[in-house]
Amino acid sequence: MRFALLLAAVLAVAPGCTVDCTDGGELEASLRDGEHSAESTNQANYDAGYAQGRALTRPDGERDGAAAGYDDGWHVGYASSYDDGFADAYGAGVSAGAADPYACSAGSSAGFAAGDADGYAASASAGHADGFDAGYDTGYADGNATCTSARVGAAPPKSDADPEDIRTCFSRGYDRLIDPSAKQRGLYDGKRDNPAYQAGYKAAYLPAYQRGQSAGSTAGYDDGYDAGYTAGYDDGYASVYDGCFAGSYGDGYDSGYAQGYGPGYDDGYGEGYASGYGDGADACPP
Repeated sequence: MRFALLLAAVLAVAPGCTVDCTDGGELEASLRDGEHSAESTNQANYDAGYAQGRALTRPDGERDGAAAGYDDGWHVGYASSYDDGFADAYGAGVSAGAADPYACSAGSSAGFAAGDADGYAASASAGHADGFDAGYDTGYADGNATCTSARVGAAPPKSDADPEDIRTCFSRGYDRLIDPSAKQRGLYDGKRDNPAYQAGYKAAYLPAYQRGQSAGSTAGYDDGYDAGYTAGYDDGYASVYDGCFAGSYGDGYDSGYAQGYGPGYDDGYGEGYASGYGDGADACPP
């Protein structure tokens, strides 16, 4: 009941969940007003961005060209050298990981623990099934002997939702067409149509690209080397770990299986008894 009341309260304040803003009447008119407002805002923002782009100077173009050139060159250099660094370090990482003195002991310990848990679970499941059957029969007999039952009914949940207003439809139309990138698009087009800006941009781009490419190449190799060594170490460690894990799993499974049946049987018996008792009582004549 508390959940139904909470749900009704949430729906009462949820914006526009049930409003039909295409009703052909006042709500649809508000929706269209929102769309028109968004279109006007988009155009105004585009025009402002375009004017800003056309007002830029050659030094502005040089500054942006240098930044873009360096950034582009850095990423190209980084990508071209990363794989080389990775490959150069991977083999050394594998050897170091395989030689880790803790790899086998950790794998053996984890393998035994996992096998023990799986074996216990399998044995407990088998015991639970047997215990449930035995408990059910006893519980059914005891429940049927009482010849009592109870029936409890519950009222169906009830909920409702409040209608939305005209402002909701206006917002829906506005949000549908508003373009957050309108000013940026205008700025891009303004720069494109600005000869002085373009001249400065092109003059600065290539030298900055070459500097960025050199720096990116060094950074890419270094990062690739570190990543390659780490990946190789993990793979070498895992190869030893996995082998020792598998070697201990069977022993752990046998150990867990030997311990799980009794507790599983006891749990199953209790659940079976309760289920059987209820079914036995319900089977009594009204």
